[in-house]
Amino acid sequence: MNHTKLFFKRAAALTFSLLLTASALTGCGGASSTASSGTSSASGGGTTAAPAASAPEAQASPAKEPTVVKVGFNAIQVPACYVDADGNLAGDNYEVMSLVDDLLEDYVFEYEPVQADVILAGLDAGTYAFGISNFFYNDERAEKYLFPKYPVSAGLRGLILPTRLKDNFTSGTSDEILGQFAAQGLTMIPVQPGNSADALFTAYNETHDPKIKFDVAEQTDVATSIRYIATGRYDGSQFLKSNYTAVNEEVDPDGETFFLGFTNGAFATWTLFAKGQEELVEAVDGAVKQLFENGTMAAISQKYYGENVYALIDGFEYADVAPNPNYQ
Repeated sequence: MNHTKLFFKRAAALTFSLLLTASALTGCGGASSTASSGTSSASGGGTTAAPAASAPEAQASPAKEPTVVKVGFNAIQVPACYVDADGNLAGDNYEVMSLVDDLLEDYVFEYEPVQADVILAGLDAGTYAFGISNFFYNDERAEKYLFPKYPVSAGLRGLILPTRLKDNFTSGTSDEILGQFAAQGLTMIPVQPGNSADALFTAYNETHDPKIKFDVAEQTDVATSIRYIATGRYDGSQFLKSNYTAVNEEVDPDGETFFLGFTNGAFATWTLFAKGQEELVEAVDGAVKQLFENGTMAAISQKYYGENVYALIDGFEYADVAPNPNYQ
């Protein structure tokens, strides 16, 4: 938990409460003085008027403690959200939500690094109010959870493939590139049940032959996926371009892999909230909207990805907002 933020938010609440108390005491003193000095001189000998009834003392509202919000945090999804080599939370999703936390005086976010499937289970069980895992949208999730109005990031989806097969592929839509993959009898790295790759491959296999060969298993991070593909253990994996470019030079310095984006692969990604957290969703949306309007979201995108990924989303209202030059 961010104890520093909690301390300052509690301190702000206490200061506000003390100011209210001081104001109330000052107001009571002024009213009493005025009442006691009031007199009447109706006939010759003045008679002192009865003191006015004292106004009821104003009661200062007790300081409101900020609500601690438990957040499930994907520990291995570089560069969106992950735990770095020093054990610190990192990633563009984390940076955005840290700024949101700063803007929301009534809340303090407490992060728990886990895997994506644990986040979903925690949302179901009420362990987490929301989760950070660069979540994509689908109808099934929309029925079970709450999506905010504004995304936390965006990207271009495609396949990581071995360079030795580069001449076997041409640019195309997701269906076209997956068709090229399946026609060669290639095998995908196992995917986590319910994630974007699982949904994509399953939907493709329902309407196409030959089918994509893949299994479901625990999530494999992008660095490990690149190594598996470079060494020939598997032939491909679906990721965002940003995931790949964040680590490929370090993991694959000899260029044994490449990224082939889908021409229809641009989409937004989201934080995901448990049902019953409507008030929190509204508060978070208000803060994220501020970050879009002042160019901070574009600046964070530029910092992590070298481009404004929100410009990839067709019709997005803040797609053309320039990065805030003052954001570091």
